[in-house]
Amino acid sequence: MFQVIFKSMLVIAIRDKVTLFYSFAFPIVLMIALGSFFNENTQQLQIVAGVTAISTIFWGMQGIAFQVHAQRNKGVYKLLKLTPMPLFTFILIMVLARTFTGVLINSIVWLLGILLFTIDVSMPTVINTFLLLIIGSLCFTTIGFVISNLARNEAQISMYSNLIQLPMIFMSEAFYHLKNAPEWFVLIGKLFPFEHYVKALRGLMMGENNVLLLGYGILLIYFILAILLAIRTFKWDSNQMDIRFKEGKYAS
Repeated sequence: MFQVIFKSMLVIAIRDKVTLFYSFAFPIVLMIALGSFFNENTQQLQIVAGVTAISTIFWGMQGIAFQVHAQRNKGVYKLLKLTPMPLFTFILIMVLARTFTGVLINSIVWLLGILLFTIDVSMPTVINTFLLLIIGSLCFTTIGFVISNLARNEAQISMYSNLIQLPMIFMSEAFYHLKNAPEWFVLIGKLFPFEHYVKALRGLMMGENNVLLLGYGILLIYFILAILLAIRTFKWDSNQMDIRFKEGKYAS
């Protein structure tokens, strides 16, 4: 059962052309475009880290949200409900399958950035970056799973994803510094996992390993909270939320 679910999720993920564009083609084009304007080494490191982080969040959050929503509407989960597999295991398998593909995509984007700007990195940096990509993908993919549980249709998925993604990106130092930004703006940005993910990616390339542990910690905390919330809000049926609402209404 594990192999069947994992393989089916991989196949569907690879066929997701829209998410592939925004998590692979778009980041590469963006990196090349920004690289043509900024020649300083520090700026190039920031571009590689920011573009890689955007690739991770686009693939993780929006991709799995639409994928889970489509499978739920087709009644796939009604059949899986009959199996003895625990809900936690089922959700974790789907998250791992999506994460596996995402890490491959993010690694290619990061490697292309390293080659494009001829950035010198050591083998420990490569290994730590790969581990960070795994944890980051797990974190944002699980958040995307929660979005799919809360949304009732594709329009709501897009709305919820943008409400979470855009503040994360614009309130981070993915592509610019926030030295002159209001304190409340910077504080809110630090509450999101994306800011710490970007700083950890950039810090690894700059040899600032002190931000790595904090990045690991924040991402893991969000991953644990998100997977618990995903279990709590999971729906086997697309109409499950509506049925509960009607039952509560008639009961009152």
